[in-house]
Amino acid sequence: MSVNAEVAEILYEISELYALRGEQYRSRAYMMAAQRIGSLTEDIRKIWQRGELQSIPGVGKSIAAVIEEYLETGQSSKLEELREGLPRGVMEIIELDGVGPKKAMRLYEELGINSIEELEKAAKAGKIRRLKGFGPKTEENILRSIEEYRRRQERFLLGAILPVIDEIVAYM
Repeated sequence: MSVNAEVAEILYEISELYALRGEQYRSRAYMMAAQRIGSLTEDIRKIWQRGELQSIPGVGKSIAAVIEEYLETGQSSKLEELREGLPRGVMEIIELDGVGPKKAMRLYEELGINSIEELEKAAKAGKIRRLKGFGPKTEENILRSIEEYRRRQERFLLGAILPVIDEIVAYM
């Protein structure tokens, strides 16, 4: 994923989290900035290095600060701050591809789903398709996303890679 796409994804999630809070103006501002950055042909790092983030249409002082922080640290305190207000399990569900904050909150509010395990059970039982705007295809996509999420998790389990790291260090 390109840096532009990463930044756009963060801004998009911030937009969705503001929308969940009912802050439509901020939500739209972050959404517009995400769309602009996602469609840039120039690497956003170059624009940032020239000090020209605010020259991007839709990027004002506060959004520029979010972008700058991400480019400097790889993290966004604004995103983390907004995530803190959500139920813990909802944040885990948001990590699934194709399940944003709005869908995760609907699943939580309407079906009481608060974990990936509960989401998987509901999808396999056909409960998700009963929600307005969700269907069999959504359930299939959710199950596929859960499988991919678990594969990604398995790749980075410290207990699994620590012996390999120890061997490499011993070899050096």
